[in-house]
Amino acid sequence: MENTVAIGERTASWDVAVLVAFLALMAFLWMGLRRRDVGRRYGGSMLLFAAGILFLHITPWVADPWAAGLRALVLLALAFALVRAAVVTGDLLIRRRRAYFSTIFRDIATVLLYVFVVLAVAHWVVGIDPTPLFATSALLTAVIGLALQETLGNLFSGVSLQLQKPFEPGDWVRFGAHLGRVQGIGWRSTRLVTRSLELLEVPNALLAKEVVTNYRGSAVGDELFVAISYQTPPNRAKEVILRVLDHNPEVAKIPAPQVLLADYGDSAVRYRIRFWMLDFSHQDTVRDAVMTSIWYALRRHGIEIPYPIRTLYVHEAERRQGDDRALRERVRTLRQVDFLSDLDDEELGVLAPSLHESAFVRGETVCREGDAGDTLYVVQAGSVEVVARGANGEDVHIADLAAPAFFGEMSLLTGETRSATVRAKTDAELLVVERRGFERLFQSRPSVAEVVSRTLAARRDELRELREQPQATESVETRSRRLLTKMQAIFGF
Repeated sequence: MENTVAIGERTASWDVAVLVAFLALMAFLWMGLRRRDVGRRYGGSMLLFAAGILFLHITPWVADPWAAGLRALVLLALAFALVRAAVVTGDLLIRRRRAYFSTIFRDIATVLLYVFVVLAVAHWVVGIDPTPLFATSALLTAVIGLALQETLGNLFSGVSLQLQKPFEPGDWVRFGAHLGRVQGIGWRSTRLVTRSLELLEVPNALLAKEVVTNYRGSAVGDELFVAISYQTPPNRAKEVILRVLDHNPEVAKIPAPQVLLADYGDSAVRYRIRFWMLDFSHQDTVRDAVMTSIWYALRRHGIEIPYPIRTLYVHEAERRQGDDRALRERVRTLRQVDFLSDLDDEELGVLAPSLHESAFVRGETVCREGDAGDTLYVVQAGSVEVVARGANGEDVHIADLAAPAFFGEMSLLTGETRSATVRAKTDAELLVVERRGFERLFQSRPSVAEVVSRTLAARRDELRELREQPQATESVETRSRRLLTKMQAIFGF
């Protein structure tokens, strides 16, 4: 009998040691996993499972009637741990496929499972009959209904929103003064995230009553207004603005953008700009890019955005002095072009009527490879980037140009298409020389054309090397004569 008692004591000690080791292992795993998001989500299941195992080992040492209660707690803890783990696992699997989703049906199913577990344990372990709970008095039912009226209203409204689907997780919606992206519909509220990253918890009952604007679709419309001088013909203003919209990758091509004359103001003509965006979440950045590009485009084309003030008429002599100063500055800029540096002021003055200044915003394309070109650009301020298509079709960086660099002379003087794409690397001010100016220059001084042709031939060799293309067999001198022949045919000298 003493041996039996000793064996029993050793067995009890071994059970305690195993229990302590198990609890220590669970605590170690919980402490290690709680630093990660997945570990934190499974933390509740682990704690419930550990509590169930602990109660299971304590139950044999407790006498009735407490033993029945502990057995019920064991089953509840283990069942709750299983339900919680299953819900978390399903949630993680859904989040792998979708960034946003509604949780209302998951929440309702979880609550029903918990209620079912409690009722089952109460009936089969404790011996409580749950039938009377479903047959409460009318007064108690009315009291509970009134107390949960708002909660039940949100619950049924959430189910209605989920079934009707006026919006889905991921959609941008507006109601009242609020705008946000739907994260999901819960049993009480719908979660939205605004463009300022503010989290809104909107009661489902409120959304069910509101007029909701859903910005779902392949393109979402927006509109802007701009005021332009009365001196600019409306068709020209519309053409410039439409060109800006066409070059913005965030603006949809279908439906096509529209520029409509809205009204005649006191000091300007107002135009309504309608366009559609591919992603409504980028509305602020798209509006900023469009308005910024419009300013630069209007500036390049000499189109005025007038101030709302009276016009002051400057004396003719003062205006002429300002024009003379601007002309001298432009001639000084032209003298920095290598094949024009030897010309005197009178000869450079021949180009004056064909000069104007243009401003480009950072990232905007000045000219595109393969397009026809009849202008020469001289960098006055800022810098531009030159890229060209390589042998494999990829963009090859050719050079960065800053003042007093120039480009575009090959297309202007030979009639060939642009051999490279030039984009503004920073906000850039460019002096533009048109082809008709060179027509007058070459006709008055044909010797200049020979110097220019040599420069073009040398530059073409340099561009070919940067593109890693095979070297042509003809010499620079031969190519120079060929280019000169083209120039003579174009400019007629």
